[in-house]
Formats: sequence, C-alpha cells, structure tokens
Amino acid sequence: MPNFISDDILILLGAGASCNAGILNSSQMINSIEEDLDKDDWRKFKPLYQYIKSIHFQKEILHGNRPENVVFNIENLVSLLDTIIKIAKPDAEPFVFVGSWEKRLNPFISGEQTESLASSFRENIIKRIRGAWLMPDDWKSKSAYYKSLIEFKNELDGMPLEIFTLNYDLCVEHNLSGEHIEDGFDENGNWSFRRYDHEQENQIGYYLYKLHGSINWKKSETERLIKTEGHIDTNDLAIIFGVDNKLQSLDPYLFYFYLFREHCLNAKLIIASGYGFMDEHINDVIRQAFKDSPKKKLAINMRCPDVGATKTGISARLKISEDQIEIFNKDAVSFFRDDLKRRTFEGMFNTVDDSLPPNF
Repeated sequence: MPNFISDDILILLGAGASCNAGILNSSQMINSIEEDLDKDDWRKFKPLYQYIKSIHFQKEILHGNRPENVVFNIENLVSLLDTIIKIAKPDAEPFVFVGSWEKRLNPFISGEQTESLASSFRENIIKRIRGAWLMPDDWKSKSAYYKSLIEFKNELDGMPLEIFTLNYDLCVEHNLSGEHIEDGFDENGNWSFRRYDHEQENQIGYYLYKLHGSINWKKSETERLIKTEGHIDTNDLAIIFGVDNKLQSLDPYLFYFYLFREHCLNAKLIIASGYGFMDEHINDVIRQAFKDSPKKKLAINMRCPDVGATKTGISARLKISEDQIEIFNKDAVSFFRDDLKRRTFEGMFNTVDDSLPPNF
C-alpha cells in the first residue's frame, strides 16, 4: 500500500460536484435562459441569443466537430456577448467575421451601440449567476457533503489538501470554514500570491485555487483583487468566461494555472469530481502530466450511463491508458460520503505493475 505524502494528491472539482447543493451547472443555466426568452422581460434578447448560438455551432462544425457533439454552454454565451460588446465600442480593433456572419452581426452591433442590448443581456445573466443559480436559498445546508474533505484530509496524516476548482460557487469555503484553509486572501480581503508560500504549510490544512474566479471576487480600481460579501457590480465581478479569457496573462488566473500544471506534474493521484473533461486548457495540463509519469492514476466521479464507454472516451481524449483511470458513477453526495477515503485510492495502487516508488 502507498504512503501518501505532500503533493501526491490533487483534487479537481467541476460543476457536477456542486449540483447536489442545488447549484446549477452550465447546461442547466442555458436551459433556464431558453425558457425565459419567450417571457416579456427577456424576449428582446431572443434574436441575439439565437444568433450567438448559431455562430457557435457553425464555428465548431468548421473545426471538424460533428453537430451532435457540439456543446453550447454559459461560458460560450457570455464569451461571445463580450466579443460583441467589444466590437461595438468606438475604439474597437477590426474584428474579422466570415461572409454572412458579418452581415448578420451588424444589427446586434447597432443594438449594442444604441440600447446596450448585449450589455443588458450579459448583465442579466451575471446577476443570475451571482444570485439564484449559484446561491439558491438552501445551498449552505445542501452542500454539507463537502465537509467530507475534512475527514479525508484527517486520514492523510496531516498533509495539506491541494484543491483546484473550476467553479465560481462558495461550497468549499463555506464547508471548510474554521479550518486552516488558504484561499489567497488576507484578513482585509486582499489577494496575494505570497500567501501560497508552502514554507508555512505545517499551519495550513487546505490550499484552494479557484481557476476561473469566484462570485465573491471583485476587481478594484487599482486592478487589485478583493474578496467581499457585499455588492459587486456586474462589470467588476472577477469571473472569467471562454478559453481565450482563461489563459489571460493576469493574476490570479495565470498564477493558479501555473500552479495547477506544477501540482499535476507532482501528483501521483488526481481526483476529479464533477468535471466532464470538456475544457481543453485543463485537459492539456493533465495530458502532459500523465505523459511525464505513466504510473499516475486518475480517479473520476461523474454520472455516466455507460462507464466503459466513458472510460474509453476519456482515455482517448487525454491519450492515456484506460488502466490509469478509475470511474465512480455516483452523485457527489455519495462519492464524497462513501468513496473520498484513503483506502479507496490506496486500492488503485495495490498491484505489482502499479507499485509506487519508495518515496510515494
């Protein structure tokens, strides 16, 4: 059996990890929007929404994806809204659209310039993200299964847990409240990369890295990031959408992405819960980490009707062996409660071929 030591385990959380708390995932957010587009206060956004969705599908098909495999999510929607908003500005740089796309775009640029149509649509979406979608009335009680992270950490003989999340919600912070968790912010709510100094890790139980931002992060006038429980203007909310934005050269996003790569390379075991492996910038890092060390293991919890096909699909997507993957086909509550245990993951390394180096 392996003896897990610091940096051997990395936890990656995706939207599916929070669904049991009543928090909507991206597909559910899109469904909510589509239901409301025929209502009076949202009907004006319907042509803009349909245009953006059609452009996304056309772009993906041109890239060689089959129509039935194209996914349209909230990040795609807001990212393309941001593009239209930028184009509509007087000082916008030239932006190239293909053929008829450009002609169909012009009315929406005019709509943004005259009545802030895209900006208004975006603002309504962001308000819902920071409201009912990610903070429903009972999310705090329903997310209590996240406390299993405490039990798991205690089983690991005091080594800190490295938790990377793609989610904007506050489930980890709320349920680890009172624990020694480092989230990058000081007592005044100011973010600093220096707080992740591992020389003081004996005082820290958990390191939290929110790769895409958080619903309680605010951009300040000095471009310094602030954590606040108060009101945040939609333009100041520090969450990011779209692949291009995720790789922007701004901290903490660039800093977190670098640390994600570093910890993936160092980890012997990556535990992914609720992540569907649809983000290529995340997949690229995992893929490279497994290429660097073929003895790594990937434990995945995601609801899937066909576990075998899912394992084959993820193996092909990441270009790693199916033998390196273990899939738990459960909801997040069951996985956190029953399987987030040291013995579960030790069992993944109990064969002769998978024996670990002496220092593992």
